[in-house]
Amino acid sequence: MRNALFERLHCKPENAHYLVLDGGMGTSLGYLGLNEFDAWSAPRRLGEPHIRNSVKKVHIDFLESGVDIITTNTYDSQFEAVGGEQTFKRTQWVLDNIDLANEAIDEHLWKFPTKCKSDRPLLAMSVGSFATVITGRAETANREQNSDDDCRRREGYGFEASEIRSYFDARLNNDILKYAGNSNVSVLAFETVGDLLEVQVICDVLKSKAEMLTETELSTWVTLTCRTEKTVDTGGSLSSCIKELAMCPQVTALGINCTEPHLVTPIIQSIKQVLKLCSAEDKLIVVYPNSGEIYLSRALKDGENDHWRKQSMYADWDFVEAALEWIDCGANIIGGCCRITACNIAELVRREKSKS
Repeated sequence: MRNALFERLHCKPENAHYLVLDGGMGTSLGYLGLNEFDAWSAPRRLGEPHIRNSVKKVHIDFLESGVDIITTNTYDSQFEAVGGEQTFKRTQWVLDNIDLANEAIDEHLWKFPTKCKSDRPLLAMSVGSFATVITGRAETANREQNSDDDCRRREGYGFEASEIRSYFDARLNNDILKYAGNSNVSVLAFETVGDLLEVQVICDVLKSKAEMLTETELSTWVTLTCRTEKTVDTGGSLSSCIKELAMCPQVTALGINCTEPHLVTPIIQSIKQVLKLCSAEDKLIVVYPNSGEIYLSRALKDGENDHWRKQSMYADWDFVEAALEWIDCGANIIGGCCRITACNIAELVRREKSKS
């Protein structure tokens, strides 16, 4: 089976043997003037010109920063376990966002007619965590929430495996997979996964879709959101999650996203250790943390005017310096999540080119 991630890595120069991913879509939409509701509901509102144009501009900004991979804006497509007309509608939202990302890539490449087909940026289809359908719950592990939300930090987010399975079966229905495979999508990106049971369900779903994944030549990565260097968001063992992913033949790459930056280096080291123990060192490591700011997953208090709160420990933090450290540690794919913009990514690419 063709693997676009490995193929693209092999084309990179020896001194820049990693792929650059884009950054935070929601953050970037906010900087374009969309409020939080508009930014989060954008995947379902491409029929509104200002929403569509904003999402496309974010894609193009990241493409112009020099990324190797962009991600479809399909993270939160509201795939509750529904059927009939509702599932059709949500499926169409995903397909429309795949088309828009391809449109942005085509427009970007039109400016560079000398580029060959092999230089076309890869397209990853974002598959959001099951936590996206839990009302009032933010997915990032570094959040401040109301005390009554603590119960959602238990195994399976308090849900049964069958309920989580229904969600992912809908997100990976055959219509979506076939369309993705025929529309330049190279990777299924399971993002902000915060629970061991959820990891197990994802692996089960991928195994059940093995034939379709082979037919469509879709690779897969799964990234976790971690509270500490040893635990994922709901408190489960990070090593156990890594082991599940290491042993799943359909998982091409694994790592973390939307996690505080200071945790990334020890987590990469843990991933490498488990991959070695599982004889799975051929799997790639992908990391795209957030900026380390705390997300206020609650009503704002007096004096607060933003749902992101800076932490003093990151006052002098530099994304590019950190990214280069993660690459030296063994990361193969590097990008950013919340609060990481095209400017941050462009500076990383600039540094890469200056070394070539």
